[in-house]
Amino acid sequence: MVRRAKLSVAAIKASELEGYRRIDAEHYQPRYLEMARRFEELKSLAETGTLIFHPAEVKRVYGEEGLQLLLAQNIRANRLDFSHVGFLTCEVEPEIRQNKLKAGDVVMTRSGANVGDAAFYDGSPAPIYASADCLVIRSQAIPGAYLSTFLNTDLGRALVRRGIYGAAQPHIAPDYLRSLRIPRDERTEQIVEQKLKQAKVKAEESEVLYARAQALLTAELGLDRLDLSEGLYSVRRASEALQAERIDAEHFRPKYYRVMDALEALKPKALVPLGSLASTLTNGHTPLHHSLDVGEILFLTAEHVFDFRINFDSDKRILVEHHETELARTQLREGDVLITIKGRVGNAAVVEHLFTPTNINQDVALLRLKPGYHPYYIAGFLNSAAGKALTEQVCTGQINPFLGLGNLSQVLIPIFEEARMTELGQELQQKVEQAYQARQGAKRLLAEARTEVERMIEEAQTCQVSKT
Repeated sequence: MVRRAKLSVAAIKASELEGYRRIDAEHYQPRYLEMARRFEELKSLAETGTLIFHPAEVKRVYGEEGLQLLLAQNIRANRLDFSHVGFLTCEVEPEIRQNKLKAGDVVMTRSGANVGDAAFYDGSPAPIYASADCLVIRSQAIPGAYLSTFLNTDLGRALVRRGIYGAAQPHIAPDYLRSLRIPRDERTEQIVEQKLKQAKVKAEESEVLYARAQALLTAELGLDRLDLSEGLYSVRRASEALQAERIDAEHFRPKYYRVMDALEALKPKALVPLGSLASTLTNGHTPLHHSLDVGEILFLTAEHVFDFRINFDSDKRILVEHHETELARTQLREGDVLITIKGRVGNAAVVEHLFTPTNINQDVALLRLKPGYHPYYIAGFLNSAAGKALTEQVCTGQINPFLGLGNLSQVLIPIFEEARMTELGQELQQKVEQAYQARQGAKRLLAEARTEVERMIEEAQTCQVSKT
């Protein structure tokens, strides 16, 4: 059973309604009014000359290159995550010129489930243009690193939540943000700025280590010179189409046959279908009529799975009863391999550092291997250029690619002596662990920056009380 906290009650006169005329009781909870009183002598963002604006919208036709667009999903707690990228054609630049970010800006998600999430933009990557799903906060008076960190403290988040309106599709308005009063301390601002710089270095180190892990198995198997270039046309026999039960030209691209030639040249013991290595190959689903904002069990989707990395910072949840009944078969275990099968297809990661019961939805496949196959060897091959190509070949759908479990099970895996696959898997696992630890180091530095701001607020409040 989910318990809902009772709201405290406060009586508000009509004359006390705030400038943007909010009349909902949630906005006037006593704890919010106390926070407002605590900072009433400080200048508001508007009074400091801070510019807050909603970026212009433009028809979005995404491509592989062009103008990089800052998406709402790129904004995380005080950091930008570019695991997902989007590019628009350069022709739309005049229409979104005002959306171009400047170093020191703070960006915030404007609507949806993650409304109010804020992050600091330090000038990289550049140029980048904010999408209409964001708000841009540009201050000449308050350092962006500090402002973003404050907005990610418990107090800052509470202040932002106070301004959220709309039940079905929550939003935050620029006018409300302009009214926020931000406590400041020069020494704390300097410490926070330094912590965020150190966190950025750690995050970049992590990305380099993940890239090295990506290249490791490919080089060890001699697949680092694989030719994946495209020709203008190719000719295949009708019998091949009948055997594959596919008639679309995409399935018969020449690069896929060059991959098979390269794998056979390795002289493996065998090339076997992935499904034959599995004790379990399945996927989850989303419980019907259930809000993913409610529940005790962490719930992952394809957006949380990347090459060699799982993002456990999901805000999606399901109930224990779902986890233990209809989704019992997809309860995650250490050593499981997760593979994305819809949208962003073919990312494989091994489940490690599982800190809480966790489950998956229908866009993620769970591969549980038979004894004798190291999960990192299998994940490493699937993430290699050869593995990606074979996975891509059996996908269906061009606009929204889908990798059915039946097709995934037929992806061929080169099998060598168990000792060799185990050695490669262990070496790859060590590289991924190093990358994970660097990423955790970045998260710790961001947490330390947030703690510095919270300590400054607490000390200021203590001094104010002692004076009175």
